[in-house]
Amino acid sequence: MKVVGRKTARLVAGQIVQDIGTDGLTRLPSEAELLERYEVSRPSLREALRILEMYGVISIRPGPGGGTRVNTVASSQFASASSLYFHLLGLTLRNVLNTRLQVEPLMARLASDRVKSGVPWNTEEVDGAGDGAETGGFHFAVARFTGDPILLLFADGLRSIYVDESADEKIPRAHLPVSHEQIADAIRNGDSEKSERLMREHIQSYLDALEKDYPEVLEQVVDWN
Repeated sequence: MKVVGRKTARLVAGQIVQDIGTDGLTRLPSEAELLERYEVSRPSLREALRILEMYGVISIRPGPGGGTRVNTVASSQFASASSLYFHLLGLTLRNVLNTRLQVEPLMARLASDRVKSGVPWNTEEVDGAGDGAETGGFHFAVARFTGDPILLLFADGLRSIYVDESADEKIPRAHLPVSHEQIADAIRNGDSEKSERLMREHIQSYLDALEKDYPEVLEQVVDWN
């Protein structure tokens, strides 16, 4: 494949992404092989790889034993890219929480609907999920249980942006009137309306607590992370 024109590097990056998906690549071939495959100059190829590295698609390790590894797609990459545009638009953590207030009740309803359809609620995975970034927490587990990969990417990306920016531990979950356990019980019982309502109340009470005690957190403009 020969690519020409002003947007050569971007087009090559797009072709590499297609080949990653088609061939299931976990590592990219050597630079010499890539130059032969895409029939472009070395500067254009290296710029294409820089584009993919910036988006978190690949990781480049120089030197002996190095190479180019293809990264697993994760919501953290989506969060990083989104946070750039949020910052440029001047969006705040209040904006992020308000969107979560719209998205996550839907997420809880979909999870409950899935239980009603006969999919068993994985109590060990979801009920045992903490709130730490390492596990993704209860909200991540519910998003994953919906079975909707786009919702999972979007919801957990928003959660990641908020947690990274806000010192989330300021409002302990134990102080909120609606707990994760109550939401989990409603989902487990297949009560869609209750699941949606409790998730909305849970996030709204968190927003209200911040508004009362830490309003400065809500006014922080999202940083690019």
